[in-house]
Amino acid sequence: MDDRLTSAPGATRRSHLFVCDEWSATKGGISVLNRKLAVTVARQGHESMCLVRSATNAEHEDAARHGVRLFTAERTPAGPDLHLPVAEVLDRSPDIVIGHDRVSGHIAWLYARKYGHARLVHIVHTAPAEIEPYKGRLDAAQRVEDREAFTTDIARHTDVIAAVGPRLTRYVTGLLEDGYGDVSVFRLDPCLDLDEDAAGRRRRIPSRPNVMVLGRTGDIELKGLDIASGAVAALTPRAGQPPPVLFVRGAPAPACEQVRTTLVAASGLARGRVDVRPFTENAAAVRRDLRHAALCVMPSRAEGFGLVAWEAIAVGTPVLVSSQSGAAELLRERLGATAERMVVDVTDTLSQDVRAWHRAISLVLDDLPSAFAFAHEVRTELAGPPWSSVIDSLHARLYGARHAEPRRAEGHGAEPSSVSKDSASLASAAPILR
Repeated sequence: MDDRLTSAPGATRRSHLFVCDEWSATKGGISVLNRKLAVTVARQGHESMCLVRSATNAEHEDAARHGVRLFTAERTPAGPDLHLPVAEVLDRSPDIVIGHDRVSGHIAWLYARKYGHARLVHIVHTAPAEIEPYKGRLDAAQRVEDREAFTTDIARHTDVIAAVGPRLTRYVTGLLEDGYGDVSVFRLDPCLDLDEDAAGRRRRIPSRPNVMVLGRTGDIELKGLDIASGAVAALTPRAGQPPPVLFVRGAPAPACEQVRTTLVAASGLARGRVDVRPFTENAAAVRRDLRHAALCVMPSRAEGFGLVAWEAIAVGTPVLVSSQSGAAELLRERLGATAERMVVDVTDTLSQDVRAWHRAISLVLDDLPSAFAFAHEVRTELAGPPWSSVIDSLHARLYGARHAEPRRAEGHGAEPSSVSKDSASLASAAPILR
């Protein structure tokens, strides 16, 4: 079925090029957001192209079904290289080029400033100064310097610099601020994707009270997996019920047993109560996992946004999020005091954090009927404007008075470009999700 929308009467049809390292979401939230934006652009009747390193036949077919034309990088003896211009893309002369952080921002810059003449959008997904200290690297400070310098430099050449959610917007604004209020960052609040087959329906309480963590497991401390495992280990099973299992979806396939061993050693949980599964790009499989969970937790020590929490909200699963996340800030902004039931403090003192998360998880599991009723209410409250409102707001910013003409290629010595001074947000009234 062709689900594309037609453009509004009088609207200009524009050509968009999204640049990402992949089409399917095998590496996390950046590719998820990229795909959602590309598909939405196509549904609005605009031309939507996406350039990735490589793609399978199935990925080409998936993109085509959603009205997106997928292009792959030119191949060299060393493999695909996104830096090399793809003739077919250049022939189509995109009007707007969108890149993502260090993953593809520099490639988008090439297409907008060196290979063509297009408006450039750069989306920031991470806050290096917040996350690098938790990765256990001796060169953390230098990595922060390098990553912040990249963002500062590319911001000078963009027509719009955006950040995902309130926490990252504040971080990037602080990074780019010139002391005179001449810089503002365009805030992108993703929208809530409700399952069509579950719209208006309340989730059933699962037969087993499993606690789920969804996300990449490469940085256990950053993602708070040690906090989650310690909190689950401290739970007292309710009479007549099986003990809760910590279900982790997101480890590299060869590392699943290693992650389980690490969490068992850290928490004292029995091996049978830690179930670690590989990351999957199958969205239906992820939704199935969430629908089987009694609770989804995101105890990150630092999280720029936290799209996985919104995926849980979308299917009606109770969720607890770290206070150190953009997700928590946006929930508080949207729901007010109601959000406090979903937000748990993370202080980076392990014993204290384990106790806090144990208490919060216990409150949910001890009254699952109430927790699931609350989750249904939250989903209903957060359902709002569609992703098309994000694209409409982006176009309004790009084609406003300050961006009447896209800038041509600029070198590193060019003067910084001004970013719109008015306070604006992509889909400022919209809720969330990846």
